[in-house]
Amino acid sequence: MQPKKPADPNAPKELGKPLTPPVQIARVRFSPDGKTLAAACFDGTVRRWDVSAAEPAELPAVTGHNGWVSAITYMKMPPAIGDKLYSADSWGRLTASDADGKKRWTVEAAHDGWVRAVGHTPDTAVVVTCGKDGHIRQWAAATGKPDIEYKVGTDLLSLAFAPDSRFYVGDLFGAIREYSPASGKLGRTFEAKELHRVDRIQDVGGVRCLLASPDGKTLFAAGGEPKTGGFVQAVPLLVAYDLASGKRVGQYKGAADSEGYVTDLAWHPDGYVVGTTSGQPGQGKFFFWKPGADQPFFAGGKFPNCHSVAVSPAGDRLAVSATNANSSGNGRPKGKDGEYPANTSPVQLWTVPKA
Repeated sequence: MQPKKPADPNAPKELGKPLTPPVQIARVRFSPDGKTLAAACFDGTVRRWDVSAAEPAELPAVTGHNGWVSAITYMKMPPAIGDKLYSADSWGRLTASDADGKKRWTVEAAHDGWVRAVGHTPDTAVVVTCGKDGHIRQWAAATGKPDIEYKVGTDLLSLAFAPDSRFYVGDLFGAIREYSPASGKLGRTFEAKELHRVDRIQDVGGVRCLLASPDGKTLFAAGGEPKTGGFVQAVPLLVAYDLASGKRVGQYKGAADSEGYVTDLAWHPDGYVVGTTSGQPGQGKFFFWKPGADQPFFAGGKFPNCHSVAVSPAGDRLAVSATNANSSGNGRPKGKDGEYPANTSPVQLWTVPKA
Protein backbone atom coordinates (compact mmCIF):
# COMPACT_ATOMS: atom_id res chain seq x y z
CA MET A 1 0.00 0.00 0.00
CA GLN A 2 1.36 3.36 -1.02
CA PRO A 3 1.86 5.87 1.81
CA LYS A 4 -0.63 8.70 1.82
CA LYS A 5 0.71 11.84 0.19
CA PRO A 6 1.09 14.64 2.75
CA ALA A 7 -1.26 17.59 2.40
CA ASP A 8 0.11 20.63 0.57
CA PRO A 9 0.52 23.37 3.22
CA ASN A 10 0.04 26.02 0.51
CA ALA A 11 -3.24 24.56 -0.75
CA PRO A 12 -6.35 26.67 -0.22
CA LYS A 13 -9.48 24.96 1.09
CA GLU A 14 -12.98 25.16 -0.36
CA LEU A 15 -15.25 27.45 1.62
CA GLY A 16 -18.68 25.86 1.36
CA LYS A 17 -20.52 25.07 -1.84
CA PRO A 18 -19.91 27.15 -4.99
CA LEU A 19 -22.16 30.02 -5.95
CA THR A 20 -24.15 28.94 -9.01
CA PRO A 21 -25.57 31.92 -10.90
CA PRO A 22 -27.47 30.87 -14.05
CA VAL A 23 -25.21 32.98 -16.29
CA GLN A 24 -21.59 33.29 -17.33
CA ILE A 25 -19.28 35.71 -15.54
CA ALA A 26 -16.49 37.90 -16.93
CA ARG A 27 -15.01 39.26 -13.66
CA VAL A 28 -15.37 38.84 -9.89
CA ARG A 29 -14.23 41.41 -7.32
CA PHE A 30 -14.45 41.80 -3.53
CA SER A 31 -15.68 45.05 -2.01
CA PRO A 32 -13.05 47.10 -0.09
CA ASP A 33 -14.33 45.74 3.25
CA GLY A 34 -14.34 42.16 1.94
CA LYS A 35 -18.00 41.62 2.83
CA THR A 36 -19.46 41.67 -0.69
CA LEU A 37 -18.52 39.77 -3.83
CA ALA A 38 -19.57 41.32 -7.14
CA ALA A 39 -19.68 39.55 -10.50
CA ALA A 40 -19.80 41.10 -13.98
CA CYS A 41 -22.33 38.92 -15.82
CA PHE A 42 -23.18 38.19 -19.44
CA ASP A 43 -26.88 38.99 -18.86
CA GLY A 44 -26.20 42.70 -18.34
CA THR A 45 -26.21 42.59 -14.55
CA VAL A 46 -23.66 42.91 -11.77
CA ARG A 47 -24.72 40.20 -9.35
CA ARG A 48 -23.70 40.64 -5.72
CA TRP A 49 -23.46 38.37 -2.69
CA ASP A 50 -22.99 39.09 1.01
CA VAL A 51 -20.08 36.76 1.82
CA SER A 52 -19.51 37.94 5.39
CA ALA A 53 -21.44 35.03 6.93
CA ALA A 54 -20.92 31.28 6.69
CA GLU A 55 -23.60 31.03 3.97
CA PRO A 56 -23.38 33.65 1.19
CA ALA A 57 -26.62 35.53 0.54
CA GLU A 58 -27.46 37.05 -2.82
CA LEU A 59 -28.10 40.81 -2.81
CA PRO A 60 -30.00 42.95 -5.32
CA ALA A 61 -28.11 43.18 -8.59
CA VAL A 62 -26.99 46.28 -10.43
CA THR A 63 -29.10 46.30 -13.60
CA GLY A 64 -29.47 48.39 -16.74
CA HIS A 65 -26.45 47.42 -18.80
CA ASN A 66 -27.11 46.79 -22.47
CA GLY A 67 -24.68 43.96 -23.18
CA TRP A 68 -22.26 41.71 -21.35
CA VAL A 69 -20.83 43.42 -18.29
CA SER A 70 -17.15 43.13 -19.17
CA ALA A 71 -15.35 45.04 -16.39
CA ILE A 72 -15.95 46.11 -12.79
CA THR A 73 -13.91 47.84 -10.09
CA TYR A 74 -14.63 48.95 -6.54
CA MET A 75 -13.48 52.29 -5.16
CA LYS A 76 -12.85 52.61 -1.43
CA MET A 77 -14.31 55.86 -0.07
CA PRO A 78 -14.71 57.44 3.40
CA PRO A 79 -17.63 55.98 5.39
CA ALA A 80 -19.58 59.23 5.11
CA ILE A 81 -19.59 58.89 1.32
CA GLY A 82 -19.69 55.12 0.91
CA ASP A 83 -17.74 52.85 -1.43
CA LYS A 84 -18.47 52.99 -5.16
CA LEU A 85 -18.75 50.32 -7.83
CA TYR A 86 -17.96 51.09 -11.48
CA SER A 87 -19.11 48.73 -14.23
CA ALA A 88 -18.82 48.75 -18.03
CA ASP A 89 -20.23 46.61 -20.80
CA SER A 90 -19.74 45.31 -24.33
CA TRP A 91 -21.99 48.02 -25.78
CA GLY A 92 -19.83 50.82 -24.37
CA ARG A 93 -21.83 51.84 -21.32
CA LEU A 94 -20.16 52.97 -18.07
CA THR A 95 -22.13 53.08 -14.80
CA ALA A 96 -21.30 54.25 -11.27
CA SER A 97 -23.23 52.72 -8.37
CA ASP A 98 -23.22 52.92 -4.60
CA ALA A 99 -22.05 49.89 -2.67
CA ASP A 100 -25.73 48.95 -2.13
CA GLY A 101 -26.32 48.84 -5.89
CA LYS A 102 -28.06 52.22 -6.29
CA LYS A 103 -26.96 53.84 -9.57
CA ARG A 104 -25.35 57.27 -9.36
CA TRP A 105 -24.60 58.12 -12.98
CA THR A 106 -24.34 56.49 -16.39
CA VAL A 107 -22.51 57.34 -19.61
CA GLU A 108 -24.43 55.51 -22.33
CA ALA A 109 -21.66 55.66 -24.94
CA ALA A 110 -18.41 55.86 -23.01
CA HIS A 111 -16.84 53.90 -25.90
CA ASP A 112 -17.86 52.85 -29.37
CA GLY A 113 -18.48 49.25 -28.42
CA TRP A 114 -16.70 46.93 -26.06
CA VAL A 115 -15.17 48.37 -22.88
CA ARG A 116 -12.36 46.00 -21.98
CA ALA A 117 -11.22 47.36 -18.62
CA VAL A 118 -11.98 49.98 -15.98
CA GLY A 119 -9.86 51.31 -13.11
CA HIS A 120 -9.39 54.40 -10.96
CA THR A 121 -6.63 56.62 -9.61
CA PRO A 122 -5.48 55.96 -6.03
CA ASP A 123 -6.83 59.37 -5.00
CA THR A 124 -10.31 58.26 -6.22
CA ALA A 125 -10.75 61.38 -8.36
CA VAL A 126 -10.60 59.82 -11.83
CA VAL A 127 -11.99 56.68 -13.47
CA VAL A 128 -10.22 55.37 -16.58
CA THR A 129 -11.60 53.04 -19.24
CA CYS A 130 -10.14 51.45 -22.36
CA GLY A 131 -11.83 49.62 -25.18
CA LYS A 132 -11.94 47.80 -28.46
CA ASP A 133 -12.38 51.17 -30.21
CA GLY A 134 -8.71 51.99 -29.51
CA HIS A 135 -9.45 54.81 -27.06
CA ILE A 136 -8.53 55.42 -23.43
CA ARG A 137 -10.84 57.84 -21.62
CA GLN A 138 -10.74 59.53 -18.23
CA TRP A 139 -13.89 60.42 -16.32
CA ALA A 140 -14.58 62.44 -13.18
CA ALA A 141 -15.33 59.70 -10.65
CA ALA A 142 -18.00 61.71 -8.84
CA THR A 143 -20.01 62.83 -11.87
CA GLY A 144 -19.00 60.87 -14.98
CA LYS A 145 -17.94 64.08 -16.71
CA PRO A 146 -15.40 63.33 -19.48
CA ASP A 147 -11.83 64.43 -18.92
CA ILE A 148 -8.76 63.46 -21.00
CA GLU A 149 -9.02 61.20 -24.05
CA TYR A 150 -6.16 59.21 -25.59
CA LYS A 151 -6.47 57.78 -29.09
CA VAL A 152 -4.23 54.73 -29.46
CA GLY A 153 -5.89 53.15 -32.49
CA THR A 154 -5.53 49.47 -31.55
CA ASP A 155 -7.66 47.02 -29.60
CA LEU A 156 -6.96 47.73 -25.90
CA LEU A 157 -7.44 44.77 -23.57
CA SER A 158 -6.20 45.55 -20.06
CA LEU A 159 -5.54 48.32 -17.55
CA ALA A 160 -3.71 48.67 -14.22
CA PHE A 161 -2.84 51.54 -11.88
CA ALA A 162 0.38 51.96 -9.92
CA PRO A 163 0.33 53.63 -6.47
CA ASP A 164 1.80 56.86 -7.92
CA SER A 165 -1.30 57.18 -10.19
CA ARG A 166 0.48 56.25 -13.41
CA PHE A 167 -1.53 53.69 -15.31
CA TYR A 168 -0.67 51.03 -17.86
CA VAL A 169 -2.73 49.79 -20.81
CA GLY A 170 -2.06 46.56 -22.70
CA ASP A 171 -3.10 45.93 -26.30
CA LEU A 172 -3.72 43.06 -28.70
CA PHE A 173 -0.21 43.22 -30.16
CA GLY A 174 1.74 42.83 -26.92
CA ALA A 175 2.48 46.51 -26.24
CA ILE A 176 2.02 48.10 -22.81
CA ARG A 177 1.78 51.90 -22.65
CA GLU A 178 2.35 54.08 -19.60
CA TYR A 179 0.31 57.25 -19.01
CA SER A 180 0.02 60.00 -16.40
CA PRO A 181 -3.62 60.97 -15.70
CA ALA A 182 -2.53 64.39 -14.46
CA SER A 183 -0.60 65.40 -17.58
CA GLY A 184 -2.34 63.21 -20.12
CA LYS A 185 1.06 62.33 -21.59
CA LEU A 186 2.34 59.01 -22.89
CA GLY A 187 5.38 57.74 -21.02
CA ARG A 188 7.30 54.55 -21.65
CA THR A 189 6.26 51.56 -23.71
CA PHE A 190 6.95 47.98 -22.62
CA GLU A 191 6.96 45.11 -25.09
CA ALA A 192 5.67 41.56 -24.65
CA LYS A 193 5.54 40.64 -28.32
CA GLU A 194 5.40 36.89 -27.67
CA LEU A 195 1.86 37.40 -26.31
CA HIS A 196 0.68 38.06 -29.89
CA ARG A 197 0.64 35.97 -33.05
CA VAL A 198 -0.74 36.39 -36.57
CA ASP A 199 -2.22 33.06 -37.67
CA ARG A 200 -3.22 33.33 -41.33
CA ILE A 201 -5.38 36.49 -41.21
CA GLN A 202 -6.19 36.33 -37.50
CA ASP A 203 -4.53 38.32 -34.70
CA VAL A 204 -4.41 36.08 -31.64
CA GLY A 205 -3.50 36.77 -28.02
CA GLY A 206 -2.56 40.12 -26.54
CA VAL A 207 -1.88 41.50 -23.07
CA ARG A 208 -4.95 39.98 -21.46
CA CYS A 209 -4.32 41.27 -17.95
CA LEU A 210 -2.10 43.72 -16.07
CA LEU A 211 -1.29 44.14 -12.39
CA ALA A 212 0.96 46.55 -10.49
CA SER A 213 2.35 45.52 -7.11
CA PRO A 214 1.15 47.69 -4.20
CA ASP A 215 4.69 48.94 -3.55
CA GLY A 216 4.86 50.31 -7.09
CA LYS A 217 8.02 48.38 -7.93
CA THR A 218 6.74 45.72 -10.32
CA LEU A 219 4.34 45.51 -13.24
CA PHE A 220 2.95 42.12 -14.26
CA ALA A 221 1.63 41.48 -17.78
CA ALA A 222 0.01 38.21 -18.76
CA GLY A 223 -1.78 36.30 -21.48
CA GLY A 224 -0.56 33.39 -23.56
CA GLU A 225 2.10 32.59 -26.12
CA PRO A 226 -0.21 31.56 -28.99
CA LYS A 227 0.61 28.57 -31.14
CA THR A 228 -2.46 28.55 -33.39
CA GLY A 229 -5.49 30.68 -34.20
CA GLY A 230 -9.10 29.57 -34.68
CA PHE A 231 -9.31 26.86 -32.04
CA VAL A 232 -6.70 28.77 -30.07
CA GLN A 233 -3.85 26.90 -28.43
CA ALA A 234 -1.52 28.95 -26.21
CA VAL A 235 1.05 28.48 -23.46
CA PRO A 236 0.27 30.67 -20.40
CA LEU A 237 2.81 33.45 -19.93
CA LEU A 238 3.25 35.95 -17.09
CA VAL A 239 6.01 38.56 -17.39
CA ALA A 240 7.32 40.84 -14.59
CA TYR A 241 8.87 44.27 -15.26
CA ASP A 242 10.85 46.43 -12.86
CA LEU A 243 9.12 49.81 -13.04
CA ALA A 244 12.23 51.77 -12.03
CA SER A 245 14.39 50.48 -14.89
CA GLY A 246 11.70 49.23 -17.28
CA LYS A 247 13.53 45.90 -17.61
CA ARG A 248 12.10 42.43 -17.45
CA VAL A 249 12.94 40.78 -14.14
CA GLY A 250 11.25 37.40 -14.42
CA GLN A 251 8.50 35.32 -15.90
CA TYR A 252 6.35 32.25 -15.43
CA LYS A 253 5.61 30.16 -18.50
CA GLY A 254 3.28 27.17 -18.62
CA ALA A 255 4.25 23.73 -19.86
CA ALA A 256 1.83 23.06 -22.73
CA ASP A 257 -0.23 24.92 -25.31
CA SER A 258 -3.39 23.18 -24.07
CA GLU A 259 -3.18 25.30 -20.88
CA GLY A 260 -4.28 28.43 -22.76
CA TYR A 261 -4.23 32.00 -21.49
CA VAL A 262 -3.71 33.69 -18.17
CA THR A 263 -7.15 35.28 -17.85
CA ASP A 264 -6.95 37.36 -14.65
CA LEU A 265 -4.47 38.48 -11.99
CA ALA A 266 -4.75 39.60 -8.37
CA TRP A 267 -2.23 40.52 -5.68
CA HIS A 268 -2.09 38.71 -2.36
CA PRO A 269 -0.96 40.79 0.65
CA ASP A 270 1.64 38.14 1.52
CA GLY A 271 3.59 39.21 -1.56
CA TYR A 272 2.61 36.96 -4.44
CA VAL A 273 0.48 36.93 -7.58
CA VAL A 274 -2.71 34.90 -7.89
CA GLY A 275 -3.77 34.11 -11.44
CA THR A 276 -6.27 32.06 -13.45
CA THR A 277 -5.85 30.21 -16.73
CA SER A 278 -8.24 28.86 -19.34
CA GLY A 279 -7.32 26.47 -22.16
CA GLN A 280 -8.69 23.93 -24.60
CA PRO A 281 -10.34 21.53 -24.17
CA GLY A 282 -11.67 22.14 -20.68
CA GLN A 283 -8.31 23.11 -19.18
CA GLY A 284 -7.90 25.71 -16.47
CA LYS A 285 -6.67 26.37 -12.95
CA PHE A 286 -5.70 29.06 -10.50
CA PHE A 287 -2.15 29.47 -9.29
CA PHE A 288 0.04 31.26 -6.73
CA TRP A 289 3.33 32.65 -8.08
CA LYS A 290 6.08 34.36 -6.11
CA PRO A 291 7.95 36.95 -8.23
CA GLY A 292 11.35 35.60 -9.15
CA ALA A 293 10.33 31.94 -9.05
CA ASP A 294 10.35 29.68 -12.10
CA GLN A 295 7.06 27.99 -11.26
CA PRO A 296 4.00 28.62 -9.08
CA PHE A 297 4.19 27.29 -5.53
CA PHE A 298 0.56 26.16 -5.85
CA ALA A 299 -1.66 25.31 -8.82
CA GLY A 300 -5.08 23.69 -8.75
CA GLY A 301 -8.80 24.32 -8.78
CA LYS A 302 -12.19 22.69 -8.92
CA PHE A 303 -13.76 23.72 -12.23
CA PRO A 304 -12.38 24.03 -15.79
CA ASN A 305 -11.71 27.21 -17.77
CA CYS A 306 -11.12 29.66 -14.93
CA HIS A 307 -11.79 33.24 -16.05
CA SER A 308 -11.43 35.48 -13.02
CA VAL A 309 -10.02 35.63 -9.51
CA ALA A 310 -10.44 38.05 -6.62
CA VAL A 311 -8.49 38.16 -3.35
CA SER A 312 -10.17 39.58 -0.25
CA PRO A 313 -8.50 42.69 1.23
CA ALA A 314 -7.34 40.68 4.25
CA GLY A 315 -5.93 37.97 2.00
CA ASP A 316 -7.75 35.19 3.85
CA ARG A 317 -10.15 34.29 1.04
CA LEU A 318 -10.27 34.20 -2.71
CA ALA A 319 -13.05 33.75 -5.25
CA VAL A 320 -12.55 31.96 -8.57
CA SER A 321 -15.10 32.03 -11.39
CA ALA A 322 -14.91 29.23 -13.92
CA THR A 323 -17.12 27.35 -16.38
CA ASN A 324 -19.57 24.56 -15.70
CA ALA A 325 -18.48 21.01 -16.42
CA ASN A 326 -19.41 19.36 -19.74
CA SER A 327 -19.19 22.64 -21.65
CA SER A 328 -16.76 21.50 -24.35
CA GLY A 329 -18.51 22.79 -27.45
CA ASN A 330 -20.09 20.38 -29.93
CA GLY A 331 -19.21 17.32 -27.88
CA ARG A 332 -20.99 18.33 -24.72
CA PRO A 333 -24.06 16.43 -23.54
CA LYS A 334 -27.54 17.61 -24.43
CA GLY A 335 -30.20 18.22 -21.83
CA LYS A 336 -33.31 16.12 -21.32
CA ASP A 337 -35.15 18.27 -23.84
CA GLY A 338 -32.55 17.53 -26.52
CA GLU A 339 -31.13 21.05 -26.44
CA TYR A 340 -27.67 22.16 -25.38
CA PRO A 341 -27.94 23.78 -21.93
CA ALA A 342 -26.49 27.26 -21.55
CA ASN A 343 -23.06 27.55 -19.99
CA THR A 344 -22.77 29.04 -16.52
CA SER A 345 -19.97 30.24 -14.25
CA PRO A 346 -19.77 28.58 -10.84
CA VAL A 347 -17.88 30.71 -8.32
CA GLN A 348 -15.92 28.83 -5.68
CA LEU A 349 -14.80 30.60 -2.51
CA TRP A 350 -11.59 29.40 -0.87
CA THR A 351 -9.75 30.05 2.36
CA VAL A 352 -6.08 30.89 1.87
CA PRO A 353 -3.31 29.79 4.27
CA LYS A 354 -0.61 32.24 5.27
CA ALA A 355 2.43 32.03 3.00
